[in-house]
Parts: sequence; structure tokens; C-alpha cells
Amino acid sequence: MDIQAWRFPTVGELYGATTVGSVVANPNPGLRPERARSAELAIERKSDRGQLRLSLFNEVVDDALISQTGTISAVQLNQAVLNVTASFVQNVDSTRARGAELALDYGDVLPGIDLAGSVTYADAITSANSGFPGSVGKLLPSVPHWKAIAVVTWRPVDRVSLTGAFRMASRNYATLDNSDPVG
Repeated sequence: MDIQAWRFPTVGELYGATTVGSVVANPNPGLRPERARSAELAIERKSDRGQLRLSLFNEVVDDALISQTGTISAVQLNQAVLNVTASFVQNVDSTRARGAELALDYGDVLPGIDLAGSVTYADAITSANSGFPGSVGKLLPSVPHWKAIAVVTWRPVDRVSLTGAFRMASRNYATLDNSDPVG
């Protein structure tokens, strides 16, 4: 299925100059709405105990609204230069994300034991950015190549269940050019 969607900037992203702790939110009244074109193909197998699904996805976003945090210099009245941490939202000309996800949800794999989980691979990059050419070809912020979740639930008796979960994500970045040292 192929879908097209738009996201308009929020009032806060456009006009909301706020400070939270030492971080200044810098609004941008020139933001444009982003336009996403998404497609997904899914194959699913269901049984009386659960389901298994494989999904392939592709999304292209034009004028993507991406939040960033960085240091800016500010000059005070006495001409002293201060470095201030600021967050801001900017339009990125084009981004592309494609990948695959395998998910399962099965009950009573063994008596009293349920399994659920997923593994996702995403190749999500900045494909065009005239405002910051150094970000082209880099991973999108907060989108790792790999993510996995596994959940096991044990029901020793009818009214008791114990659940353990595992989450994993490969390295991801907070900046468009992937220059931040800690993912």
C-alpha cells in the first residue's frame, strides 16, 4: 500500500521561544510542512496460538522536520560571548528510510510460556540537504540500523505471570552529520 501524508510544524516549533533548564528552544517561523510518501508490504501467518509477520517498508520524506540540539554563541550587552545550548527544528530537503521487520507473538510455545518480539533493520539516511550538505548519506537522528525486542512471559499458575524483556539497538546518533561521540 502506498500512502502520502503531511505533518505541519507545531505552534511551538514555529513561534515558541522557551528555556528549559540551560537549553533554549529556538523557534523557526519559516518552517515548511513535511510530506511523506510511504509504502509497506506485509506477509502474515496466523494460527490459533499467535502470528508471525514480515514487513518491508520504504518512506521518502520531503522537507522533513528534524529536531537538533547544538551550541550557539550569544553576545550579551557587555559584549561577552556566551555559548548557549539550543534546540531547534529544521527542514531537511529529503530523507529516505527503507528496511524490514520480522515480528512474532505466540502463546503457549511451551506450557505456560508466551513469546513475543521483533527484529527491525532500517537504512534511514538524509538523501538531500542543501542547508547542511555534510549530512547527506548519514543516518537519520535516533534511527539505528538494528533494533530488537524479545519478551518471554511465564504463567506458573492462572493468576500469576512473570515477564522478562530484552531490548537492543545498534548505534544511533543525535546529529544530522553523525558527529556526536555518544549514541
